[in-house]
Amino acid sequence: MRKVFEQSNLYLGFTELASITDVPQNKLRYWSQKGYIRTCDSNKKNHFKFDAVFQIYTIKFFQNKGFTLAAAAQKAAYYSQTFREIKAATHLRLQKIEKTPECTIIDLGQFDPDPSKRLILRVEGDQSRFELN
Repeated sequence: MRKVFEQSNLYLGFTELASITDVPQNKLRYWSQKGYIRTCDSNKKNHFKFDAVFQIYTIKFFQNKGFTLAAAAQKAAYYSQTFREIKAATHLRLQKIEKTPECTIIDLGQFDPDPSKRLILRVEGDQSRFELN
């Protein structure tokens, strides 16, 4: 399961990003030129990691709320960094996921203050709660 949370080798171009996010390619190219979304590296010009989808959706969300492009991009950068931190923490802690008809049980490993217990996240519908087992 951990492999799902590791960095992916999936790269997307402007065409794919435009199709996924419903943001026109010319706008995505402009955002890229301005540095609001970043390509993978110099060897993969115009290729983006899948995380760029989140960044684009977030910029689009804040622009629709009335923010300027620069302000929306700044907010998106903050949320993208937070998302990466959550993803990294989940990757480090995730032990097991169990799906039942009633809920999903996510084992996040030992509970640091009491290593004899395990930290469990139980998700039932749109509700979630932590448990110690």
